[in-house]
Amino acid sequence: MTHLDKIRPFTGRHIVAISIRPARQEDQQTIVSYIRQAKINPRNLYWENFLVAEENGQIVGVRQVKVYSQGTREVASGFVLPEYRRQGISARLMNEILSREKGTLYLMCRDKRAPYYEQFGFRQVTTNELPSDFRKEYRLGKMITTLISAFGKDKVRIIPMRRNGS
Repeated sequence: MTHLDKIRPFTGRHIVAISIRPARQEDQQTIVSYIRQAKINPRNLYWENFLVAEENGQIVGVRQVKVYSQGTREVASGFVLPEYRRQGISARLMNEILSREKGTLYLMCRDKRAPYYEQFGFRQVTTNELPSDFRKEYRLGKMITTLISAFGKDKVRIIPMRRNGS
């Protein structure tokens, strides 16, 4: 094997800067499509709540902040296209959200994803520590994932997390 054999083959993809921007109305269909692809909560997908990561005019990642009836804010609906993962796009979306959101934020995630969110200042909390509007959503999510786990081979356990405001 020569040094030329170690060179990665050209894939035809040029490196273009990823930009983060607020979603626009015309992004709604892409947002819904990505969330379905991710198989995560498809409810309350309003483009006005989303930020998108874009490369050369193509949306490659999304994340939103859902606002509940009592004003509780949840970071949710995070997704990056598989071919764009492990490039820091999810973290860039999260950091942009955190730069815009100064109050307390909540999220629910699979327990194995907790270390990822901890690096952004989120900490696991008990159900009793959740505001009532988000507690209701968390319990619903927990019930659905428990049912899915009962019929699937992958055991899914979701946990609530909070990041205190600055």
